[in-house]
Amino acid sequence: MLRSFSPQAYAFGLSAWSWLGLHDKTPAFTTTFGDVFLESAEGWWLLDTIEGTLTLRWRTLDELYAELDSDQGRDEILLEDILEEVLDACVWLRDDEVYAFVPHPAAGGRLAAQSCSPLRFELALSLAGQVHAELLRAAAPAPSPMLWTAEPPAAPAPERAAPAWFPVSR
Repeated sequence: MLRSFSPQAYAFGLSAWSWLGLHDKTPAFTTTFGDVFLESAEGWWLLDTIEGTLTLRWRTLDELYAELDSDQGRDEILLEDILEEVLDACVWLRDDEVYAFVPHPAAGGRLAAQSCSPLRFELALSLAGQVHAELLRAAAPAPSPMLWTAEPPAAPAPERAAPAWFPVSR
């Protein structure tokens, strides 16, 4: 239920999540659905690729494993029920793959075994990061009209001199 990948695969996939502030965090392993466990000086973080969140959840590796061994951890983090359905349908992973929900649940897809497809880990992670980044951009509030400043009024057009042939009265 846990998988590990090369540093290059993590680097490529996580580059699409830079908006979450991943510096000083080292990827260690993932779930079969591509959620990433990262280690830092503060403890262990979970990058939830379905929700698009990064949370510090455990102070130690023992706490992390204890939660993954619990019924709640297997259900909410490892998605064990969905994984069992996918495996019952004989959908297998290669060493460089995770299960990806297509379309992504954040973009209207279903969180269901029927929506799972094997996809190379770094591509699945990158695509999920791009989906969440785009949804955040689209949901960004418009600038407040209270902060809007009108363009300065246009300068009046300079007076034109009358053409030489135009009679000017003096």
